[in-house]
Amino acid sequence: MADERPVAAKLCFACGEENPRGLHMHFSVEGDRATAEFAIPDYLQGFPGQAHGGAVATMLDEAMGWAVYGQGIWAMTAKLTVRFRDSVPLGEPLAVSGWVTRDRGRFILLQSELRTAAGVLLAEAEGMFARVRGKQAEALRRNYEAAISG
Repeated sequence: MADERPVAAKLCFACGEENPRGLHMHFSVEGDRATAEFAIPDYLQGFPGQAHGGAVATMLDEAMGWAVYGQGIWAMTAKLTVRFRDSVPLGEPLAVSGWVTRDRGRFILLQSELRTAAGVLLAEAEGMFARVRGKQAEALRRNYEAAISG
């Protein structure tokens, strides 16, 4: 059964429900994988009819973020490498997923991919997230709790 996580921050650009300019992505976390289905809105156009590459990178990064948080780890993107396989259409159903590939202690390695509803691979990414500890982790936790309650 999928584990529906609360929105990490109401104004998060990728997943915040209250961000009027955001993507409003809704992730499910099951095991080590985070997934979301959505259509890219027209305002994120690059070339006519195609999603802007930066928007695609954001979606891939967000999937990895939800995968690492789904494992109960506070971490932040340290490195992101995106590989575009095909043009990414606007307004069509897409699926993004992210998962942890290796936990090296201080750094967590992840992968993500963006596919059409038919399963065609459009883009993929590799990421390295830095584990956050101590005072920085406590500050993130407080900000998170304030964002979801307030």
